[in-house]
Amino acid sequence: MSATRRANLVFLLLALWCAGAAPTTAPTVGVEGRIEITLPGSPLQAKPVTEKSKLLLRIASADAAVTGKFYYDLRYIGLVPGQHDLRDYLVRGDGSSLADLPPIPVTIAHLLPNDFDGQLVATSATPWPFFGGYRIAAGAAITLWAVLLLPLILAKRRRAAAAATNTASRPPTLADRLRPLIERAADGSLSMQDKAILERLLLGHWQRRLSLNDRSPNESIAMLRVHPEAGKLLRALEDWLHRPPHAATAQTDIAALLAPYRDVTDPLVDESLHAVQSPPLNLAVAQ
Repeated sequence: MSATRRANLVFLLLALWCAGAAPTTAPTVGVEGRIEITLPGSPLQAKPVTEKSKLLLRIASADAAVTGKFYYDLRYIGLVPGQHDLRDYLVRGDGSSLADLPPIPVTIAHLLPNDFDGQLVATSATPWPFFGGYRIAAGAAITLWAVLLLPLILAKRRRAAAAATNTASRPPTLADRLRPLIERAADGSLSMQDKAILERLLLGHWQRRLSLNDRSPNESIAMLRVHPEAGKLLRALEDWLHRPPHAATAQTDIAALLAPYRDVTDPLVDESLHAVQSPPLNLAVAQ
């Protein structure tokens, strides 16, 4: 045994002896017990303590009682709970046998009850054990967030899919056909072929809408120029198409000009786009 450990054991023995610990019939681990007994034979001594010792024993006093017998005051401290025999911790001073000694049983009790569950502080059971705690609260918040977010994601995807389906299934309107041509006319990049297609789209639409099929193109254009709906776009086109090359683009609201054509799905629009190539109509003829 190391010197430090031996010193600790000696200090424990001295502290308990100085405190005058009251003897009990069943001391617990670490508490000193006492037994007074008369034993035969030559004087006894306590065995030296080893690292494997389960009990510490000291002889507080030994007095001669009668011839061949001694009265002993034995003090012991149990390190391991259970039944122990103090004979295992005694030796004769002269080295003779201990065969004539009777058993000296002692009991070392447990420090804690047998049903001890490991709790050092008594706690009352929580009525709802699944509530409380940072981890549970965080898990509940994440779960709630996911539950609320999932429907929003699904709804957004459904709206996007529906919009894509509607866009794919919706036939192009006259405004869809006119917009790229109008934008090129506004910035002065409209080709002669595009100009012919643009004029035929507009003239064909309004001739069918206003029943002008019996009028010549020039007469139709003159009538359309003063029409409250058709006239706005025709006058803007005349300005763009007859402006000097590279002139500044007029600040015109193209969306407003295309408003009358936004909901028009004329089945003859595609025919106008594929019309026979011919010189474009002169929108300024009827001025």
